[in-house]
Amino acid sequence: MADRTPATDLPPHVTFPAHWEHVATHRVGRFITRVIHRLPDGGLHVWTSRRHRKRRGAVIQDSAGALSQVASHEHVGQVNAASKSVRQHFRLWGWRVESLSWWIGLIFIIGSICFVVGTVPTAYPGVLDWFGLQPYNYALVCFIGSVWFTIGSYLLLLEALNTDFDATVQLKAHELERYVEHKPQDQRTRRIRWMGFAGNRLDYWIATVQLIGAITFNINCGMGLVEGMNWVIADILVWTPSTVASCFFVTASYLGLVEVSHRKWAWLWWDVSWWINFFSLLGSFGFLISSVVGYFGQGPLQMPQWLGNYFALMMGSWFFLFGTYLMVPELVSEDCD
Repeated sequence: MADRTPATDLPPHVTFPAHWEHVATHRVGRFITRVIHRLPDGGLHVWTSRRHRKRRGAVIQDSAGALSQVASHEHVGQVNAASKSVRQHFRLWGWRVESLSWWIGLIFIIGSICFVVGTVPTAYPGVLDWFGLQPYNYALVCFIGSVWFTIGSYLLLLEALNTDFDATVQLKAHELERYVEHKPQDQRTRRIRWMGFAGNRLDYWIATVQLIGAITFNINCGMGLVEGMNWVIADILVWTPSTVASCFFVTASYLGLVEVSHRKWAWLWWDVSWWINFFSLLGSFGFLISSVVGYFGQGPLQMPQWLGNYFALMMGSWFFLFGTYLMVPELVSEDCD
């Protein structure tokens, strides 16, 4: 859903130079995900929630760009399609140790690798013999992975809470008109917000839902280390928190897709940010299917566990690894026209 709202209805946490022409504000529900302005030279400045949070800067299109030709249209899909004209010089890896977003990606990658290492031998026990490895405690490896995911999820919330709320830090468009006429507040003096509430921002809800899911999943993975539970206790302490956590993961992943699609659904095959959230959504569904089927591993009503539980969990882990890996190329790749 796209709104062409007046300039006075711009997101309160973002500031733009007053003499820029407001073209469109794209929102899903009450959450603003993209704001487009026309620059004095005729080009376009395209602010998006995710790029702003990741400190990747706004997309700048010159007056001849394809995006300029459709940015004033109300249908957000036309702008999404035109954004293909903004390509990326894709890099498979890079180091940005000064960036919190880079560390978030790395921590999620480590957690995903733990889940892959912990779930592949469960689905395919012969893989250990193939690599000449000895059996190990798969549940412990998954628990370690869940701890990494919780750390990464909290840092995701920290990133959202401490995003420099002024779009001017993204600069680029003539140093964003000299930092919006010399903004008086020195951003470097701002204190870190370790906790907080920002209910009017979609990125805050993505991080919060993800963190709740990760904390809940720690219970599942921790209880998975306990042996000798009967099926009733296992359903309560293992599969119930796993199912609840997976529902939170599905919700957070879908909200992430909404943030980059600027509507309730879109297929943005060319956008690495879209693929990050799409793989996360697939991984979340893999975990959810595994959790639901896991209820029926014991007890009076049983279901075959390999496909619905072990294989689904393994594939979910791989999808999470694909998505978390792309968080690094997303950050280090450079835009080019």
